Amino acid sequence: MSDYDFSSSRNSCACHCVKIILSLGVLALILWLSLRTTKPKCSIGDVYVRGLDKSVNSNSNSSNTNRDNHISFQLNLKNEMKDKSVRYDDIKLNFYYGTNTSYPIGNYTFDGFKQGKDKEAFKSGMIETHNMPWDKAIKDVSNGSKAIIRVDVSSRIKYKITFWYTKKHNYFVENKIELDDNGKSSAQQISCCFRVFGLITTLFVLSFLL
Repeated sequence: MSDYDFSSSRNSCACHCVKIILSLGVLALILWLSLRTTKPKCSIGDVYVRGLDKSVNSNSNSSNTNRDNHISFQLNLKNEMKDKSVRYDDIKLNFYYGTNTSYPIGNYTFDGFKQGKDKEAFKSGMIETHNMPWDKAIKDVSNGSKAIIRVDVSSRIKYKITFWYTKKHNYFVENKIELDDNGKSSAQQISCCFRVFGLITTLFVLSFLL
């Protein structure tokens, strides 16, 4: 009987150990999921460079001294986490002509803010460019080519988990924008075409339903 009792006790102890290990594993998984963070998505939209718009830069006023050197844009930030908010320090945007940082043309700063769970933020701005290589830009957009503007977005962010914030993390996103001779990015115009097409389709369907 004593041998049997010892074996039963040993099996019971092994079962308890397995249960404890499984419980700890589940707890670790829950903690990892609750503490895991995802960097907010960032993009630059609604870019317009009036100085490259052929419709407003006629032959009579196309000299670089008379060319409008402003760039309007919209910063888009999306927090896809459904259980954590994000706190941004001041958000700095550095603009360059081309794909690298050889031609800095301006900068802009947005004030820091708090972004809620699963929220998007849209912030509009405008810069006045300096040392913009207009001759190169105009040449790049001619014959159907593209001019490229690089926008580096940087900040320091922290995440709110339940009742407390994490330490601050560096946030950096590099955006490249292709512009045509209308002074806009091709992505904007494709999006606009889809919206127009969607509106026409909706009106067409409604004409049959009404």
